[in-house]
Amino acid sequence: MELKDKIKRLTNAYGVSGDEFRVSEIAAELLKPYVDKVGIDRFGNVTGYKSCGVPGAKKLLLDAHIDQIGFMITEVTDGGFLRFIGMGVDQRMLPGSEMTVLTAKGPIPGIVAALPPHLQKPGDNEKSIPIADMAVDIGMTGDEAKKRVRVGDYMAFRGDTFDLLGGGLCGRCMDDRACFCCILHALELLQGKPLAVDLIICASTKEEMGGHGSQAVSYRENPDYAVAIDVCHARTADAPEVQPRLGDGPVISVGSNSRPKFARLAMEVARAKQIPFLPDACPAGSGTNAWTMQLMREGICTLVVSLPLKYMHSPVEVLRMNDVENVGRLLAELAQAMDGRL
Repeated sequence: MELKDKIKRLTNAYGVSGDEFRVSEIAAELLKPYVDKVGIDRFGNVTGYKSCGVPGAKKLLLDAHIDQIGFMITEVTDGGFLRFIGMGVDQRMLPGSEMTVLTAKGPIPGIVAALPPHLQKPGDNEKSIPIADMAVDIGMTGDEAKKRVRVGDYMAFRGDTFDLLGGGLCGRCMDDRACFCCILHALELLQGKPLAVDLIICASTKEEMGGHGSQAVSYRENPDYAVAIDVCHARTADAPEVQPRLGDGPVISVGSNSRPKFARLAMEVARAKQIPFLPDACPAGSGTNAWTMQLMREGICTLVVSLPLKYMHSPVEVLRMNDVENVGRLLAELAQAMDGRL
């Protein structure tokens, strides 16, 4: 399966933070050919293990989260509409959005109701509507809706990933499943290559709600080193001050949860292998799983490597395939450069 097809398969599945098991099964299936063994824990985390064959070798964890932003149903009204709360979403883009309600009896399509301009009062179109005032229309009466939908059901943006010109790819949860595919690409490049460290691959859950999935895995596995691979903001027309552009390659962070000596090694490897990259000064929290992973046990030497992405936390996240490939190349070369002396 081509790398782009792996991204599409993962991103077309539904797995809102807290209910990722559908995606976990796909991630485990994609990971299985590259590792010695793979398993799914009670959190839904997928963990794969690849031994280097050296007794007592140090362990390198590569992590990317597979949950996505989304919603939860809070009320089914007598009129058949659904009230909801958001998890990591921007309320400005919701009116008129297509949704999928993930019920125990199967997915249901719906749309976030949008008041036509003819019925709006002066100034209404200049205001952001609070999520508490929104409702989802699933086309059912109150009695029908209450038989199908329950309070606590998850909901996600609807729509499949599609190609853009110029090597682009657009979808609703590139954050962060595309980064898991960066790891898969690295493993493809590492086939038959000698390593001095054991690899632990983690497709973690619950990142958008606090990073609890990777926290559980890093505590259990106690790796010596850990790399959080996540997305970062790329330059857009309405954010021209953002440094990375699509096509600039991996972004390597330096800071308190992206250890300087680890970051320097990654940059040295990128330069030596002619992999394009950008450095990023991040003295405090990076907003990635590295923040919680580094705190486990006696502490873990962590690094953040990022994939540039446009329109983060929206249903139309955009990346470029050559960035995915270059992040994978960097991870593969970095794994080969690790000799346990970092």
